[in-house]
Amino acid sequence: MRKFFISYCLFLLVSLSASSQNARKVLDATAACMTQSGDVKVKFKATQFSGTTPQGEATGTLLISGNKLQMTTDEISTWYDGKTQWSMMKGSNEVNISEPDEEEQAAMNPAKLVSIYKNGYRYSITESSLRGKTTYVVTLQAKNRKTAFNYIIIDVDKATYQPLCIRAKRDGDWMRLSILSFENKLSFPDHTFQFPIKDYQNIEMIDLR
Repeated sequence: MRKFFISYCLFLLVSLSASSQNARKVLDATAACMTQSGDVKVKFKATQFSGTTPQGEATGTLLISGNKLQMTTDEISTWYDGKTQWSMMKGSNEVNISEPDEEEQAAMNPAKLVSIYKNGYRYSITESSLRGKTTYVVTLQAKNRKTAFNYIIIDVDKATYQPLCIRAKRDGDWMRLSILSFENKLSFPDHTFQFPIKDYQNIEMIDLR
C-alpha cells in the first residue's frame, strides 16, 4: 500500500510538472502573438462582477503598441503613451492626466495581463471550447496572496494562440474581458497614443500626477 501511495505521488508530481510546462508554452505563444507580432487592434466587451453579479459592462476598441494603448468605449476615451495617460469622458470638457502604475496598466492592457505569468504565478492547463473554437484554458494562481491579480483564467484559441477571453480576480471581485475580434501585425504612428489636443477647443486639463 505504501509503495502504491509513493508511486501515485510521483505520478501526480510528473503530471503536474508536464501540465505546467504545457501551460507555459501556450502562454509564451499567446504573449508573443500580442507583443511580438506588430501592433494589435482588439474589439472587446468588458464586464465587472461583484461575486457572480455583473456590476457594469462596456464595449469598445483597443489599439496596443507595446506598453502604449488607446482605448475607446461609449463612455470614455483613453490615450497612454508609455508614461502619461489622458482620460476623457464622452460629452465632458475635461481631460484627466495621470501616470498609471504597473497594476493600473495591467487592468487596461490585455497584453500586460497575458504576460503577467512570467513572475510569481503557478499555472495549469486544460482544453475546452468557446464561441465555436477549440481552446486551451490556462489558469494562473499567484504565489503571493497579496498580488493584485491573484487568479487569472485565459481562454486561448488552439489554432492561432490568440486570446478569446481573460478573467481576472482582483480584490475579491472579477473582471472579464471578452475579445470579440483580434488583429495583429499592424503599425500605428506614435501620435495615436497621445491626446489630440488640437482636435479639442477650450478643453480643461486636470493634472493628477
